[in-house]
Amino acid sequence: MMKVSRLYLRILLAFILVLLVAIAGVGVLLKMGHMRPPFTLHAKNRTEALKQIVGLEISDSAGLTPELRDRLNRVLDIYSNAFNGQAWIENEQGEIVAKSFSTRPLTGEEKLNLKLVTAEGDRIYFIRKGKKGAIYSYGPLETPLGPLTVHLLNQWFARNEEIWFMEGLALMATVAALLLIPVSRRITRPINQMTKSAGKLAQGDFSPRVDESPKDELGTLARTFNHMANSLEKMVRGGRELTANLSHELRSPLARIRISQQIIRERLDAGRTDGISKHVRRMEEEINHMDSLIDQIMRLSKLDLQEPPPREDTADLAEMLEEAAERVRPLSGGRNIPVRLDLSPMPPYRCCKQDMRIVLDNVLSNAVKYCPDNNPVDIVCESDDEIATIRVTNAYPPLSEKELETVFVPFRRLGYDNVEGNGLGLAFARKIVEDHAGTINASSVDGGFCMTIRLPLR
Repeated sequence: MMKVSRLYLRILLAFILVLLVAIAGVGVLLKMGHMRPPFTLHAKNRTEALKQIVGLEISDSAGLTPELRDRLNRVLDIYSNAFNGQAWIENEQGEIVAKSFSTRPLTGEEKLNLKLVTAEGDRIYFIRKGKKGAIYSYGPLETPLGPLTVHLLNQWFARNEEIWFMEGLALMATVAALLLIPVSRRITRPINQMTKSAGKLAQGDFSPRVDESPKDELGTLARTFNHMANSLEKMVRGGRELTANLSHELRSPLARIRISQQIIRERLDAGRTDGISKHVRRMEEEINHMDSLIDQIMRLSKLDLQEPPPREDTADLAEMLEEAAERVRPLSGGRNIPVRLDLSPMPPYRCCKQDMRIVLDNVLSNAVKYCPDNNPVDIVCESDDEIATIRVTNAYPPLSEKELETVFVPFRRLGYDNVEGNGLGLAFARKIVEDHAGTINASSVDGGFCMTIRLPLR
């Protein structure tokens, strides 16, 4: 048995509510006279048509002759039989000059309920007799024989049109309820899928994804959900890798501190103090290294958790690159690594200047430290109306696609273990650039390694 979802019931109840409001609105308009029920329009049209027919019959007559009366009686008989009613014509004195009945249908004691007065002077009444009723209408007619009045009385069962209206509404509601079933299922199916996937995410399973094929708001929600799942998976796995790498990075200095501590203890137990200061300095260096490493880890974690800083500074990227190049030139030492600049004029760039300085320092220092001796580091900066592009190139053996992405992973360092650093600089740079809605990518070029930064100017 198919389970009726709450969403389906809510949609159905909302539809029924709208339907009831619409019915109430129609009722108010009918009551106020802004809309006329069908029977009044039918009576108006019948009265006008009969008046036109009678007028044509009388138009060529010189007087109310017996022949004219017979013709009018036949017209009224045909008309009243067609509409299951009675018709008659009265003169100015109220005398009947033609009729379709033998006994007058109205006694004068009926209670008339006026429904409509037309611009031509026609009046339409509703006469109720229990559950049954009749529509009575009459209208003036100017003829060569003088003013006449054309009367029509049609039987009308009041409940017929009401039942028809209610049956139509019931049919409409039934069809709508049936059509709402696939609509609600189309809505609830992806929502239920997201609910199950979210439950698995909460349990640590980051594999579930939902269907993104719909091109509507549900598709947008599905794509957003999958993006969230991807981000969570990347964040959790990154956190696990970060924790593992951090424990590895901290284990080495801790081991060296433990060795120095053991040496100091043995010498003190032996009553010797020679060389103790050297081991104390080593311990201090290792402690400072761990303190710096933990500080950088904390900063990187804050970048992941906190909102991006406001971009309130206006900077000249070319000028910032010149300053960063001056700061990293001493890193080359005596290795003969010239830093060459090719900077185009740059438009003002809105950014967090302090963070952007970190990006340029990390990228440029990474290029200088890993560049082989006697090779240059080339810095190119150019822009169009939309994007500012910075390229930093240094000599380096070709890397695979996986290795090119690994350089941005914390603690991952590709060779050159003797180079000072902890593998966090490019991770910082990528996070800051992405917070500025930009991109940073690594690529292998002819004979070297290129870091490309693209920053939107608007």
